[in-house]
Amino acid sequence: MQDVVGMGLSLVYVLAVLAASSLLARHGMGEEGTRKLVHVALGGWWVVAALFFTSPWWAAALPAAFIVVNALAWRKQKLAFMARGEGEDTPGTVYYAVSLTLIALFSFGLGAPYVGALGVFCMAFGDGLAAVLGRRFGRRPLPGAGGGKSLAGSAAMLGVSFVSCAGVLLAAAAVDWEGAVPTFAPGAGLAPGVAAASVLAALGLAVAATVLEAASPEGLDNLSVPLGVTGLYAVLFLPAGPFTPAVAGVLLSGAVALAALRLGLLTVPGALGAVGVGALAFVFGGWPLWLLLMWFFGSSNVASRLMRRWRGGAQAARKRSGPRKLRQVLANSVPFLACALAYAATGEAWFLIVAAGALAASTADTWASEVGMYSRKPPVNIVTREPMQRGLSGGVSPLGLAATTVGAVSSAFLAMLLFHAFGFAVPTGPTAFLFVIACGIVGSVVDSFLGVLLQAKYRAPGGSGAGAGGEAGNGCGAGAGADVGTLAGVGAGTAALAADGALVEAAPSRGAAGYTLVSGYAWVTNDAVNLLSGIAVVALGLLVALP
Repeated sequence: MQDVVGMGLSLVYVLAVLAASSLLARHGMGEEGTRKLVHVALGGWWVVAALFFTSPWWAAALPAAFIVVNALAWRKQKLAFMARGEGEDTPGTVYYAVSLTLIALFSFGLGAPYVGALGVFCMAFGDGLAAVLGRRFGRRPLPGAGGGKSLAGSAAMLGVSFVSCAGVLLAAAAVDWEGAVPTFAPGAGLAPGVAAASVLAALGLAVAATVLEAASPEGLDNLSVPLGVTGLYAVLFLPAGPFTPAVAGVLLSGAVALAALRLGLLTVPGALGAVGVGALAFVFGGWPLWLLLMWFFGSSNVASRLMRRWRGGAQAARKRSGPRKLRQVLANSVPFLACALAYAATGEAWFLIVAAGALAASTADTWASEVGMYSRKPPVNIVTREPMQRGLSGGVSPLGLAATTVGAVSSAFLAMLLFHAFGFAVPTGPTAFLFVIACGIVGSVVDSFLGVLLQAKYRAPGGSGAGAGGEAGNGCGAGAGADVGTLAGVGAGTAALAADGALVEAAPSRGAAGYTLVSGYAWVTNDAVNLLSGIAVVALGLLVALP
């Protein structure tokens, strides 16, 4: 009955806020003002939730429903108080509802709604007031932040977040959360040491919230700030529990994903996917698999930058792969995650080794693409050994092959070092080490063969697009970082493709005229080849490794 009352009061509160904002919008308040009013006022709903809800499912029901409502409203731009001014078009309101839903499930599931209040108040009050004050007084931009962030706005974010977190933590020390209804015990737990610790913790959380808000682009602060603050408090100050690895994985992967967004290495969906993949890797395989995953994501970009500095000139001006999309992240991650899950379920050490081998294959393959694009010798087809057009994958070069080997060996060395450093019971001796190296090299070679045999290749209209690749590529150094090359029929057809300079591997957009599918299958994209080669490596690895 208490949850039903809480739901009724929650509906009344939320509808009152939305009605007031709509009314103010009709009476001349600007779009940004009404939107921020909703942003700030809805933070107060958490007080209602904390006082009445006992079930995490009841607490999460209303914000979960608003995920759908906000998504539809954002797409259609039907609600004036949810519109963004100045040409902005980000699903920040959707992220807001997602955050409330996840935090409600987490904190009410722990029986500690105050933990969720930390993140919610930083998002609602800190971020909301920071935007208002930043627009009013923010004459000096925040160095390195971009996106319209200002020193005044960040200072407001820090101050309001600190006051909010300190108030929550000090109040939590005087509240008994064990019963069905929170009861106040004035003075309980407010010894000087407890109060000082609460204030220091609040300051640290406020600093974290300010950094996350400044670093988050495209409305993502409505995810990063509440989830980051709540997760950080849970990991640092709550007793360790089953949730700890998952929360730690989200925090670590989220920090890396934000950095990748700032560097243009990931799209927003790709970054969100990378957070999920990283969290699962940490849950299933701990620090070793997570660090191996980070090595895969980061090392190829470092190698590419080093090659650009070394070679420079025309080589550096070639078309490079753009930021990784969600489908690219998943295509490179699903096979290794399947092995990591099998290890977590069975405890069989060789599943862990095969997972490392799958990551080594992705790393070696990506190194070959990123480094091989700087080869001064033109690539040759991996099947026929005939010269290929630069930018088409499925070709090999000495530099690309060397990069494949280095990527595989470095991944194997790091894997063995991490497994033993963190006490994982994996096979010792050279067998496992050589096995991971073999997985890395074989995976890259298989990827190239699959690309030559299966991936779609198109002739561009009017002979345009020569050498143009597409998404981040694979293969043993195809030359220009394009997708893996394709060929349905090897032999004479290969020579014809290599001689033609107007072939592209990126699928034409819908409605594009003049593109002709020359070979391969339209559904076999670079991402499909990545996934298929990863599955092949895992399957071969399990056949060899397991009895």
